[in-house]
Amino acid sequence: MSKQKATTIQDVANKAKVSISTVSHVLNKTRHVEKTRHDRVVAAVKELGYRPNQLARGLRGAGSKTIGLIISDIREEFFAGLTKAVESAANERGYLVTLCDSEEDPEKEARYIEILADRGVDGIILAPVDRNVTVRVPRGGNLPVVLVDRRSEESGLDFVGIENGRSAREATRHLVGLGRKKLGFIGHEMAIATMGERAEGFVAAMEELGLADEARVLTLRSRAGDNKAKVKRWLAKSPDLDGIICGNANLCYLTLSVLEESGVEVPGKMAVVSFDDPECFRFMRSPITAIRQPTERIGATAFDVLLAKVEGRATTGTGASNLDAPEASEYIIPARLIVRESCGTPRHGGPNA
Repeated sequence: MSKQKATTIQDVANKAKVSISTVSHVLNKTRHVEKTRHDRVVAAVKELGYRPNQLARGLRGAGSKTIGLIISDIREEFFAGLTKAVESAANERGYLVTLCDSEEDPEKEARYIEILADRGVDGIILAPVDRNVTVRVPRGGNLPVVLVDRRSEESGLDFVGIENGRSAREATRHLVGLGRKKLGFIGHEMAIATMGERAEGFVAAMEELGLADEARVLTLRSRAGDNKAKVKRWLAKSPDLDGIICGNANLCYLTLSVLEESGVEVPGKMAVVSFDDPECFRFMRSPITAIRQPTERIGATAFDVLLAKVEGRATTGTGASNLDAPEASEYIIPARLIVRESCGTPRHGGPNA
């Protein structure tokens, strides 16, 4: 004789003719539910003999020991490394991680936030799609959310990451110090916080150095199929360009491919710097100068900040400073400029590095 299948929250939702989230709100008192639907849920629970599982108990305050991690593009090596860092830190503390990829889609991001909240995660680490859009925190604002890598200017949420503008300035000054004065920046949509801040830092540095007229910025759509052709056209319009800063490793791969197909030598004709520093950069024909983000520290710190909120206490964290300062809202981890051969040696007449 087969074992009788346990009643699920979906069974209760079907019986009461409501959504799973409505059942969750009734059981855990996380949101007001209109009386008629509330009573249907209560009746369905009694009739079916439903017993809330650990997830539902977690929503009542015991803790589900699960967090959500929403990244914007799993194809980017930075986010792959960040995911590993968060998962490792969480595992050490007995937490599971539910991973979601928003694919740079604000609607998908918002949907994931709602789904994770309905499933009872204890908190969310989020790399938001658009820095100009307010992040809507579910559960009446009581669900802990920590931003990682990307700020959201309207959110007021804690942030863990690097100073993108400062790093872009450093890379720009490095190129100019080598005698490269006609520079370009290639990035994705400026609404993406990292790209906007990096482009702004590049432009600001060129202005500070008296080279504003020599700065070129190319903005590509992150998931467009014609980006390679756009880079080719951009380079054709700027034949005197002698240095490029790429907004991330994937953009650097794209740029290097275009330069090779166009017969442009690196670093002879074109110097190249990239944000992010995957292992392969060291082994390229001209090893790539890169801004290395401390991915492991960023991920571990983001988890520690979130856990402090979940547990309602300060924590000393993992590799972060001032984590025990309750008034702090930003945790900045220093990035490093790793100088390799892709920028060449100083050109005659160039300013000192």
